[in-house]
Amino acid sequence: MSKTSALAATLAALFAAAPLLGVANDDKLSRDQTPTGEHVPVFNQIDSDGNGMLDKDEFARGTTAEQITFAEVDRDGDGKVSRQEWDEHKKIKKQQP
Repeated sequence: MSKTSALAATLAALFAAAPLLGVANDDKLSRDQTPTGEHVPVFNQIDSDGNGMLDKDEFARGTTAEQITFAEVDRDGDGKVSRQEWDEHKKIKKQQP
């Protein structure tokens, strides 16, 4: 195997293992796939109980690499982050320089 092929194989293995290493980069997570190849949105990955809302514990576990607070995303102050609040926050963040 050439050095280039070995390097490419190593990089491919590292990128494939990134989700297993706890990488919390939102852009990377949004492209994660299930074993069947289905794309899984970040919100769904963080929503561990599957109720369609993020409580403070789920939010904290899922946004460790982010520099955002629960209160920033919980716009209505009900103590839970809905999918709509999450999407609105993501949209605002993308518009910022």
